[in-house]
Amino acid sequence: MKKTSKILLSALVISSMFITMTVNAQELPTTNEIQMTKETTKTVNDLTQEELNSIIPSEFTITTTKTDVANYYDKVAHTYDEEIDNLQHPAEKEIMEQIATIFNENGYNISTSEFSVTVQFEYEYWESGYVTIIGKEMQKGFTIKYTKENGYNEQDATYVKNKVDSMKFADYNGLDAVFTVYDLDDEENANKWTFDTFDFNKLLNDSSITVKKSDIRGGQGGGTPWGTVHDLYFYKNDVLYFVKTNVSILGAYGTTLENGTPVNMGKIETSDEIYKELAKELDNRGFNNIIGCYELEAFGTTTDNMKVAFSIGSNYNGKEVQILHRKKDNTYEIFKTTVVDGKAEITVSEFSPFMIALSDNSTSIENVNKAPNNAQTSSIDIVLYSIVAFGSLVGIIYILVNKNKKKIA
Repeated sequence: MKKTSKILLSALVISSMFITMTVNAQELPTTNEIQMTKETTKTVNDLTQEELNSIIPSEFTITTTKTDVANYYDKVAHTYDEEIDNLQHPAEKEIMEQIATIFNENGYNISTSEFSVTVQFEYEYWESGYVTIIGKEMQKGFTIKYTKENGYNEQDATYVKNKVDSMKFADYNGLDAVFTVYDLDDEENANKWTFDTFDFNKLLNDSSITVKKSDIRGGQGGGTPWGTVHDLYFYKNDVLYFVKTNVSILGAYGTTLENGTPVNMGKIETSDEIYKELAKELDNRGFNNIIGCYELEAFGTTTDNMKVAFSIGSNYNGKEVQILHRKKDNTYEIFKTTVVDGKAEITVSEFSPFMIALSDNSTSIENVNKAPNNAQTSSIDIVLYSIVAFGSLVGIIYILVNKNKKKIA
């Protein structure tokens, strides 16, 4: 009996050892599993551009809607800077999650802090983007397929895009720009200027589209024009359909040409080197009774022959004036003309500094009259009408142009 018990006990011990060995054997990694563990240790440093192009698809399908994206841009546009970091682009977030999974499935241990996703939003309707590997200057572009919608309408999107594309902007230092223009003597209204002054319906001519501006992104330098740079957000039926970036919204002294080109007219002070240079040139020519010095700058298309008429008052009818013009090639041209109906008129082909002086050095500028604000103009195309002020002088300047258009350099 004891012998039988010993045999059974030995059998149980051997069986237990066999089971233990079997379990332990099952827990050991196979050769393939060891290889997989080794592959998943690849880091961002092992990633090449070729591999990135291979594993990242050319299209991502997402459940985020375009309305979700539009609402995000709207929040960013009207959120204080310190709070923007708390906002996350919904489409970018969803695509980043998909890319993180793709990296993992391809054996890469790459965190979301080591790459970024950007969804482009100007002109592309938020249907394209790219992934960037941070610190490696590697990118892969892709398109985006939205599978759901909750308010965004493609027909409205096309309508708004076409309207925005048809808007006529001025070219200000390489940026699209809109101007609110004031006469030089209209300091009261000019001092009230803000970036909200401009009425975008003037450009859109469509009350069904609402335009909102982002918070200030940066200001222009001193002098004139003065203004800020903004993104413009275009809505139809309360849905954001288009974002136009880097638009200068400006106030300026001057006027707008008949073809829509704004012309800024800045007064050049006596302390300015340009003023001194032009005054010396006039003095060398025997003229020192200076009325004023002005810089005229057009932001867009001008004409081959522009008739510029400086109004200096009827008291000078019959008097002769000299108008010195420093051209863009730094050469000078001087115009001698007689004042008729209070106006001294010349014809130029470009804008740059002008200095006006009386031919008679004994004539006092104290006798110059202030020109009336309702100065009469002829029926020909008058495209510039601006008021210039210098001491006791307030003149009216306007430009008459022919029909030959050209693009300024």
